[in-house]
Amino acid sequence: MPVARPNDSIAEIHMLLCKRDLYVGLLAIRSLLRFHPPAWAVSLSDDGTLTAGDRRRVDQLIPGVRWISWPDAAAEVDRRLTMGDLTTDAPDRKSKTENRKSSTPRFPHLLALYHSRYAPVCKLLHATLLARCPRVIVLDPDTAFFQPPERLIAFATGQEPGPLYLHDHQDEAVTVPVEVQATFAELASAITPPGWSWRLGHRLFNSGLLAFAPAQMRLDLAEQYLAWREKLPEVLKMGKAAIWFGDWTPEQTCYHIMFALQDPAGPPAQPLGDDYHLGGQEGHVFNHFLRHYLVQRPVLRRLRRLAQELS
Repeated sequence: MPVARPNDSIAEIHMLLCKRDLYVGLLAIRSLLRFHPPAWAVSLSDDGTLTAGDRRRVDQLIPGVRWISWPDAAAEVDRRLTMGDLTTDAPDRKSKTENRKSSTPRFPHLLALYHSRYAPVCKLLHATLLARCPRVIVLDPDTAFFQPPERLIAFATGQEPGPLYLHDHQDEAVTVPVEVQATFAELASAITPPGWSWRLGHRLFNSGLLAFAPAQMRLDLAEQYLAWREKLPEVLKMGKAAIWFGDWTPEQTCYHIMFALQDPAGPPAQPLGDDYHLGGQEGHVFNHFLRHYLVQRPVLRRLRRLAQELS
């Protein structure tokens, strides 16, 4: 399944890939590439665990993908975060380089996260800073499309103006702790720009499938969140609250905030809907299995059948 060149597509799939998830990630991408339009471009972020042989296997099965190695892409990411240059246009490299050594980074917390051992930061920064198309789909490897994703295709072809996000369908009144709700209220009060409002109705936001225009994402809000998070009590970084504020979820919560605080002059982010599901239940357009369901026999049998359909 060859992918499109970025000049021939308005939509680009971004995926962070590790060796453990190599084949399920390949299956996830191929399960989406079969649906047209659009012609999809694809960028894969290697977390450092893939071998040259792994990459060759991907290139054989999905010719034309762009590889972004982490942290080898740091020169470009650093430049953008240091200078506050968040556009995808060609920069004035001479003037920016001359000033860089004396500059205080505009986004020091995002820079530090990128240079840590936290690989999911690639999902956040590669998709927003290094995108080659005006519309981006962020896709986790432990996912699959079983039917045409009409809502996602509408976004990728320009018929959906605002960002789209995945969420869990559990009862939030029961599932989300009271202290988490209160902490989000404090966070919104601390970082919401004047005249803006929090415009996202779900706390169980999930970054396993996101659709957005990079121009719609304000990384300054992500930077403010990371600074704000440093002062959180440790109890909110553990247990159930860690789903939102723990050490493994900064990327997801940064996206959560940027989706919630969209420019009031533009459309708000919208949920993808009931056909886009977390878990292993059948009958949906899309599943984000998560590790818990991915290793269960019924899910593995479904993925085997899907692989046979695509072979």
